[in-house]
Amino acid sequence: MIIDPDFRKVDEPVVTLELSMQQAEWVSNGLSDLLCWARGFNAALSQDDHDRSPMGVSQAREMNIALKRAIERAEK
Repeated sequence: MIIDPDFRKVDEPVVTLELSMQQAEWVSNGLSDLLCWARGFNAALSQDDHDRSPMGVSQAREMNIALKRAIERAEK
């Protein structure tokens, strides 16, 4: 699923989360670190061991993309 209001269903409600620029950047940087760790963890797993992969990576990635987009829009 793409986490971006532009990709929502017609007439679907939108949830707004208010963060300061500093807070949004802090969360985005933390998500980036977490995603780098998850990629390294997954790379170290054998092909037979992928059931040990961290869950929620796709959601964390999409949330980070949405945050980066919001930060970029706010800077303009």
